[in-house]
Amino acid sequence: MWLLLGSTAMGFGIWSMHFIGMLAYHLPVDIHYHPGWLAISILLPVLAVYAAFRMMARDLASNLAMAIGSFWLCVAIVGMHYSGMAAIRMPYDQRYDWLLVAASIGIAFAVSFAALKLSHANQQKGQAPSQGAKMLLSLLLGAAIAGMHYTGMAAVSFVGTEADAAHVRETAERMQTGNALLAAVIGGSMLFILALVMASQILDKRLALRIADSNQRRYDSIFEHHPDMVCLYDPSGRILKANPAAERIMGYAASELPSRFHNEMVNPDEFEQLKACFMAALQGESGTVEVTVRHKEGHLLHLSCTMVPWVENGRVQDIYTISKDITGSVETERQLLAAKRDAEEALRVKSDFLAVMSHEIRTPLNGVIGMSAILLETELSEEQHEFVQVIHGSGALLLSTINDVLDYSKLEAGKMQLSIAPFSLHGLVRDTAMLFQTQCKQKGLELACAVDEGLTDGMLGDEQRICQVLINLVGNAVKFTAKGGIEVVVQPGGHGAAEVGQRVRFEVRDTGIGIPGEELEHLFQPFYQAKNGRAKRHEGTGLGLAICKDLVEMMGGTISVTSVVGEGTCFVFELPLEAASFAGPNA
Repeated sequence: MWLLLGSTAMGFGIWSMHFIGMLAYHLPVDIHYHPGWLAISILLPVLAVYAAFRMMARDLASNLAMAIGSFWLCVAIVGMHYSGMAAIRMPYDQRYDWLLVAASIGIAFAVSFAALKLSHANQQKGQAPSQGAKMLLSLLLGAAIAGMHYTGMAAVSFVGTEADAAHVRETAERMQTGNALLAAVIGGSMLFILALVMASQILDKRLALRIADSNQRRYDSIFEHHPDMVCLYDPSGRILKANPAAERIMGYAASELPSRFHNEMVNPDEFEQLKACFMAALQGESGTVEVTVRHKEGHLLHLSCTMVPWVENGRVQDIYTISKDITGSVETERQLLAAKRDAEEALRVKSDFLAVMSHEIRTPLNGVIGMSAILLETELSEEQHEFVQVIHGSGALLLSTINDVLDYSKLEAGKMQLSIAPFSLHGLVRDTAMLFQTQCKQKGLELACAVDEGLTDGMLGDEQRICQVLINLVGNAVKFTAKGGIEVVVQPGGHGAAEVGQRVRFEVRDTGIGIPGEELEHLFQPFYQAKNGRAKRHEGTGLGLAICKDLVEMMGGTISVTSVVGEGTCFVFELPLEAASFAGPNA
């Protein structure tokens, strides 16, 4: 609707300017106008201006869009002028200087483009254009119309004879009516344009008032129904207005709040912090501060207060605050911190207890294991030897369980320390394999070890912890393998480059019972045991693999497992180890 009214007003303005200009142009003959061309000269600028306005309303961000809009304005101005000239009926023929015609088109296009550029610049500022900008825009559009008109009139010349002029003078009286009609149309057009301008001003004002009223109602609704406490303060810190949530949160009635200042409600220890945030808001900077205030009934509340300045005419007029009650969150956080401290203390007590108890238990247990081992070397009957063997095996199993529990407790408490020193990689693998040679022979299993030749023998790391991981993995492989064998392979990890800081890959493969795929992801969890039927015959604490995972990650490595039920399992762990010189007995 606004586009149609605007394009009609501007189209009639262009048309009126042309014919008023023609009235100022004196010719020695009387003229009249062809009705068809006259109608075209009225409709053409209206339609072209409408197309230009549609383009401007959609997008003016690019020079191409401005050029298209300028083209349609140029069509409106130029098309109206030359269709109006074509409507003239006189005894003389019209002749045009095409250079001046081109100049008139260029003037219309260039000045229209400048006007659109100015309009786009005002839009980018994000605010309504000033009166000066509106005046400049009007002058540019007026210059485009007038400049094109008078350049176009300079381009035309009239050619005719005196006989033709005499014939026109004979019909002058009959043409007076046509001229009077044209003057009436021009006058009516001017009145129509004036009426459109006045109507648009009235409608704009009503629309602005309606929008302002809608915004006010929207603001009041947000203010009144906001779930958090919203207050309006003047620059001196006095409360001017508060929403109903303030009474619900603080306990003060609306009539009581305006008489209270910050320092009457806020914890004195936090008042300076709140004051600093308020002073920053007075400088135009929003901020958030957490404060403790006292409820009307006396108990304390924790509020997260956001202060937003209300800026008008470049000055901070008032300060809006939005205060959210975070008392529940603060109390929950305090409870969580207290629970964390209690848990840490309980973990420390547990670790101390386990350390003491493991020492107290291992001392007599080592005596049991040692004496049973000595007893096995004496002359015993077959039955006695079997009984002592059970005692020795049970003691060793109990000692292993105690060590696992103690190690896991240390890892859980973060008290496990690494001892980094040079060691022999070949010696580590060889010594680990020797521990299981007897068990493998008893079960008829083959135990093979291989260390890649590309790896240096001397490495820098915690030999004891790496050996502990290997012993655990190889021990599980021996435990769950009935036939076939176990293979320990050590090779470069990562990109396979043998250099300082390389990753070393350890693989422990077996041909045992395997592990179901759905249980692999739980395998490294503490106290988890596979539900495989054959595995139940070898029940343990379920801590061995969890300890392996923690030790490997503690040394900066990774561990993983692949398995096929009935075919075997492969555990792989990689560690970052630096090459080092080692001159020990295993070098």
